[in-house]
Amino acid sequence: MKLKFFDPREAAKTLKATAHKNGKLGFSLDAARKMELAPGKGARIAFDEENPEDKTLYMIISSVAMEDTFKIIKAGDYYYLNAKPLFEELEMDYRNDSIVYDISEVMIDSRPIYKFTKRESFKKVEKG
Repeated sequence: MKLKFFDPREAAKTLKATAHKNGKLGFSLDAARKMELAPGKGARIAFDEENPEDKTLYMIISSVAMEDTFKIIKAGDYYYLNAKPLFEELEMDYRNDSIVYDISEVMIDSRPIYKFTKRESFKKVEKG
């Protein structure tokens, strides 16, 4: 038997991304560190075309932003990408719904890929 002890510092990390009303997909600080996000890098985003009901997204980070990637942008300590075209193509109501993804790293075809699992959504309530 080989025991592996959990490190509470690792377990406490919040790996998440949040859709903003302006169409940006923002990353938590822990997610940005784990994914090694940096200005000038790009993100390729995919979904399972065999299962259109599955709202899970998959992301690969490329070392350089290219024509077929979403450009990683830094603002202060935070990273985001302009995902408005993606949200609209997937018919997500990012302006009215709270859209949050939990991020985990998975191996697909022997490659590390970031899996974005959508949390249960709820309508944003306007404060008035």
